[in-house]
Amino acid sequence: QVEKMSKRWYNVVNPNDVVGKYGADTMRLYEMFLGPLEDSKPWNTDGITGVAKFLRKFWNLYHQTKTGEFFLCNSDAPKDHLKVLHKTIKKISEDVEKLSFNTCVSAFMECANELTALKCYKESVLKDLLILIAPFAPHIAEELWQKGNYEGSVINQRFPTLDESYLVEDSFEYPIAINGKVRHKMSFPADLPKADIEQQALASEEVQKWLDGKTPKKVIVVPKRMVNLVV
Repeated sequence: QVEKMSKRWYNVVNPNDVVGKYGADTMRLYEMFLGPLEDSKPWNTDGITGVAKFLRKFWNLYHQTKTGEFFLCNSDAPKDHLKVLHKTIKKISEDVEKLSFNTCVSAFMECANELTALKCYKESVLKDLLILIAPFAPHIAEELWQKGNYEGSVINQRFPTLDESYLVEDSFEYPIAINGKVRHKMSFPADLPKADIEQQALASEEVQKWLDGKTPKKVIVVPKRMVNLVV
């Protein structure tokens, strides 16, 4: 039975107990992650461990794996690292305006996973990420900010500026379908003309193997979607 918390029903959960076990930032993020702000949601701490794991992963972004020491590199960040950052800036900027905090938390989780996979230690990326997450997890953000010896408080910093140029795709991976069934995938420059995409797809050894010497009756190229060969 799902009911509102009430002293009458002896079902009140003391937030201090949850904070004592998981930390204030974990509780804040978990409450946001439960769902849309306007919806009623059953209180269940079964999923709170996932948020705690995310914060540990976020913390590890700023520390060396072997030594556990705080470490950021001030060299220029590669474009794929900056793309992850600016994709997150765009998502958070849009969803905060809609008070869609649960999707913001999801975006931070996705960002942490991608930066971990890229082994990103770039200060130009991770410093802005701290400012971005500070309203959601202020304690961990402030501690990491002080570890970086940055001036002032992370809460008082200017919100990161979105640069749309980092979100422009240089290439696109097209699924190559033969009679409606995807048989192969090929990457082409994003601005490559349809005629060149058709030509290169037909020249592929993998595609020719599936064509088995037959000549397609029609080649349908849908830009940034797919290529379909009708035999």
